[in-house]
Amino acid sequence: MTVAELIPWMPLIVACLTALAAFAGYAWNKKIDRKHALIEARRTAYRNYLSAFMAMSDSPERVEEIRRSFYQSEVELLVVGSDAVIKKVGKLSSFYAATNSDRWNRDASEVRRLVAEICKAMRADCFEASRLSTDEIQALVPIA
Repeated sequence: MTVAELIPWMPLIVACLTALAAFAGYAWNKKIDRKHALIEARRTAYRNYLSAFMAMSDSPERVEEIRRSFYQSEVELLVVGSDAVIKKVGKLSSFYAATNSDRWNRDASEVRRLVAEICKAMRADCFEASRLSTDEIQALVPIA
């Protein structure tokens, strides 16, 4: 085909290319929207988990209500949490299960370290970059 033979087809070719570009742009935009929605859902789930964990650590009253809230937050993590966060939460849960018989003498520094690792994994999941070390995060973990 020569250029002269393509001229009558030019409007159709331009329309098809425009439609293809619009579809590709729409698909790309939807992918970005889904990613941002997932990040927001994860942030909410991570805040809920940490709040429920702190309530479990702090409050001797309303134990059943707090425990239910904590378990719900763990289930929410299973749905939207990243693999790295779920693995870190699993380590903390395993530590709690292993030390449950002597929970009043549980190593608080190990709990702080495990919670700091969870927070670091959560930050890595929700922010494009975080240069905080586990030690810097651990210094802010409010567990005695």
